[in-house]
Amino acid sequence: MDSLSPLAGASAVGAARTTSATQGASGTPSGAATAAAVTGAKDTLSLSPLAASLKGPSLDLFNKLKQNERTLLSGLVDSGKVTGDDVNNALMGSLKMARSTAFMNGGRMFESQNRGLFARAATVTADEMLKATDDTLARRKALVARLGELDKNGQGGSADYSEILRALSGVEPGADTGQPSAEPHGNSRATAHLRQTRLFSPYYMKLGDPFFIRSGEEEAASNKLKEAEVSLSSLTDAARGMAEDNVADMVQEQASHRAEIMRRNGG
Repeated sequence: MDSLSPLAGASAVGAARTTSATQGASGTPSGAATAAAVTGAKDTLSLSPLAASLKGPSLDLFNKLKQNERTLLSGLVDSGKVTGDDVNNALMGSLKMARSTAFMNGGRMFESQNRGLFARAATVTADEMLKATDDTLARRKALVARLGELDKNGQGGSADYSEILRALSGVEPGADTGQPSAEPHGNSRATAHLRQTRLFSPYYMKLGDPFFIRSGEEEAASNKLKEAEVSLSSLTDAARGMAEDNVADMVQEQASHRAEIMRRNGG
């Protein structure tokens, strides 16, 4: 992981302060060390109470949050309104919700981009399915990258941003929104259709999969943050890129598995 964890950052700041004080006493301060200490202190020192609780994907997501969001979460822990474990669990829950959204919308996009294949599901070959999967994942990756560029440039509320979000939802610009879309959970008018087309789609989810479904602790922690007026939607938005990468890995693995089955069956 490229970003610095709060625990490592706090330790580094503490070491830099000790070194700076010692050098000051000897009359030979290091400008570089002092600058590093000041910069590190601003970014990480106040986050140290969270350090022991943040781990794995939750820590990765925390490092992707905006500075004011990290400061808010740190302040809530410092005040005792929530615990470090609450923040860790809520972040993990937000990532799971983002994964679920990425998966469902990816399934819609897969069908939207490949209506010709869905029309002849019984004759689709493994190679055709793999190419369709790669094309869908490449399209989603490009859209997410473009969202990041717009957000970085302060264009999060622009028309372009909204149009890309619409495309990521599985509805391409200019598409007829009246058409039923593929629902990976099978809860739409397309359910009967999916019973046939799922045979070659790499977008299939196991019921109750913890990769997507929040645990009781994660859901409770999310509710505590919501009561503390933390924007859960901002956490989920920050998790979008991570979630898309996670889902892409999963879908590629499932596509490979599906291709093996199709080839064994002569497809």
